Amino acid sequence: MRIFQISDTHVRGDGKLSFQKADTIKLLTKTVEYFQKLEDFKLPEFFVVSGDLSEGGKRDGYEYVKKALDALPRPSYILPGNHDKRDFFLDIFRNEAPVKEDIKPYICYSLEDYPVRIIVVDTSIPETHFGGLSKEVEKWLETRANEDEGKPTLVFTHHPPFDTGMTAMDEGFINSDKFAKLLKRFKKCKLCLGHLHVSMSTVWEGIPCVVAPSIAMQMEVDFRDKDGKDVSKEEKEDNFKGGGDRFYLGNPGYLIHELVNGNQINSYVSTIPAGADYSGPFPFKYYEGEH
Repeated sequence: MRIFQISDTHVRGDGKLSFQKADTIKLLTKTVEYFQKLEDFKLPEFFVVSGDLSEGGKRDGYEYVKKALDALPRPSYILPGNHDKRDFFLDIFRNEAPVKEDIKPYICYSLEDYPVRIIVVDTSIPETHFGGLSKEVEKWLETRANEDEGKPTLVFTHHPPFDTGMTAMDEGFINSDKFAKLLKRFKKCKLCLGHLHVSMSTVWEGIPCVVAPSIAMQMEVDFRDKDGKDVSKEEKEDNFKGGGDRFYLGNPGYLIHELVNGNQINSYVSTIPAGADYSGPFPFKYYEGEH
């Protein structure tokens, strides 16, 4: 079994550039065209899109993303990020987010009919950039853990619950200890994430974790503190927030999760050739009216 994970498309439906620099509609279009041209034996069972679909959670952005996902050669499933809004998700993406009534409005669900168990966990908190585990989602995830039968399991969320070393992205994660405790109850579990716009892997609290790169723009890997001695005067005047606050206009990337020997899930990083010039780095400054 094979799953493709894409993340952080940040599409604006008004034709403007995301973060004033990235043509995210063009990048998503090239991504879909790339997957459409893949040979059948290379395709996944389905795609998972791990959050931040529409820049600012705007409906016109979601409508464009919906058309793009419909054009993919395999089904897709989605989850929200900090730039998304749950009401539009449940309205537009009914098939891509099969959420049951008992957990709404949180976008949590599981896929049980595959050799790999898929669990989607909503870690978004309205009007905030960081994530966390709410009491409602905690209870829901505990029920899923009680149902664990030892099948290889991929848990998809948007926000990493661990520190990355990039200051601007390490804002904390509410109830990370409870999240780790629940994940440890799954016998064979890997945590798959987005949000960082760069691929990384780690082991957090004994749990293997892998982060997908972005479709839209690629994060500069920078571990400087915002007030550190290596920060220039110009950066301080520009309100530099520390490492993890700037991006390059790079090619889209995605993760391939491959089930091997029936019990091992390998994850691979792959890049889509889209003609990017890798200009930058540019600060993640929001356009007027965006939060």
